[in-house]
Amino acid sequence: MSDISARKLNVMIVDDDPSIVRLLNVMLNQQFSQAINLHNVTDARHALAWIKTHCCDILISDIEMPGLDGLQLLKAAKSRNAWTQVVFITGHSSLDRLTEALEWGASDYLLKPIDVQEVVEVVGQLARRCARWQSAVLGTFAAAVE
Repeated sequence: MSDISARKLNVMIVDDDPSIVRLLNVMLNQQFSQAINLHNVTDARHALAWIKTHCCDILISDIEMPGLDGLQLLKAAKSRNAWTQVVFITGHSSLDRLTEALEWGASDYLLKPIDVQEVVEVVGQLARRCARWQSAVLGTFAAAVE
């Protein structure tokens, strides 16, 4: 998968359940270790601080968390990098929350319990989408310099 991008993508995993964070970390490292840098947290406030100072290419977050929720993280990530791809993982959420997430630009959402193949497929699709955006931006810059 290293041909996806000229640089490794920054992927942030956020869930208040440490076992979910560990599971996603292992799954994604096994499949995409050559193409992504993983950042894992169980506290959404730490995720927000990281997002404010780094480029987050893919955000994988629980939508319902104490304190800050996934929608707040989505808004922060999108305000810093409009191309951030956001996947929500939820065990329970209202239709209103999911609709709001899609309106704010969430790329996808997955239901708990986590299906390994589904996560790998979605992250692979998002990584390819990020690579296309990077390629388009680099091509645009190169054409402007010529």
